[in-house]
Amino acid sequence: MNKKNLFFLIKLVFGIGLLLYLALVIARPREIAAVIAAASWPLLVLAFALHAFGFLISARRWKLILDRQGAGFSHGQLLRSLLVGSFFNLFLPTRFGGDIVRVSDTRRIGSGVTGSLAVVVYERMSGIVALLLFALLSSLLKIGFLRQMPILAVSLLVSLSGVLLLLLAWKKLPRGFLARRPCRRPWGRKLLDRLDAFHGIILDFISQRDLSARVFFWAMLLQLNVVLHYFLIGQALRLERIPLLDYFFAIPIMLFVLSFPISINGLGVRDLFLVQLFTTYGYPAQFALAFSLLDLAFNVVLGIIGGLIYIFRGK
Repeated sequence: MNKKNLFFLIKLVFGIGLLLYLALVIARPREIAAVIAAASWPLLVLAFALHAFGFLISARRWKLILDRQGAGFSHGQLLRSLLVGSFFNLFLPTRFGGDIVRVSDTRRIGSGVTGSLAVVVYERMSGIVALLLFALLSSLLKIGFLRQMPILAVSLLVSLSGVLLLLLAWKKLPRGFLARRPCRRPWGRKLLDRLDAFHGIILDFISQRDLSARVFFWAMLLQLNVVLHYFLIGQALRLERIPLLDYFFAIPIMLFVLSFPISINGLGVRDLFLVQLFTTYGYPAQFALAFSLLDLAFNVVLGIIGGLIYIFRGK
């Protein structure tokens, strides 16, 4: 077994093991099923509709950036690529694993794979900044909550600072800097040239303020849609003690945590986070696990649709 497969197996076992521990020891399957059975199904359908609508917003944001590269992709093409990416996300360690599909699907733009990757990275960075900004603004109104879970405040500040420092360093690095670095090895020279091209494309995006403003608008709209999606799941499960404002703080933090390759598709990690969060509101573990499993079910349904698209588009 090679290292890649070994790491995949470790993450899978860790995620499943953590989920089973929470579902069998901290809570009980019967209790979780009872919470789901008592849920408001009309609200769950609406929550799923918002989740699906988020793909349309993502396709629009992606197209805005691609159009600046002279690409001629339609919203439909990009939507299908996003759905296929969601299928692969079911089996990959992070929420960004399916982006490999997106890069591959748009590699025919003038700047090739490097440009396609730069487009996806720029789009993702706008989403991360929007996530952290939502969490930061809402946290200013939740000082009491931060005192109960100070680790969230620390992680939020560190993450936001890290992103802003990365953007600053990116802008300060002179254009062509990497291309001018000496390198004797052919593969190293080729890598530096591609990294320099990647750096230049991102700089071009950042310098276009009108594009940045439009992309950030759609990124904020997408995160608003995501938060409302989770809020509706909570309302469907009758979690009245969790106000809407708190979702604007907690959900971005959860999504940011899930971006790290700890387990496959956040399995177990998402559940542990929600168990800890719901405890602060006085809800037992079965509510958190029901919430998490419903979210996972929505992802699986859209992932299956993406899988079917992937199968049939290759024929």
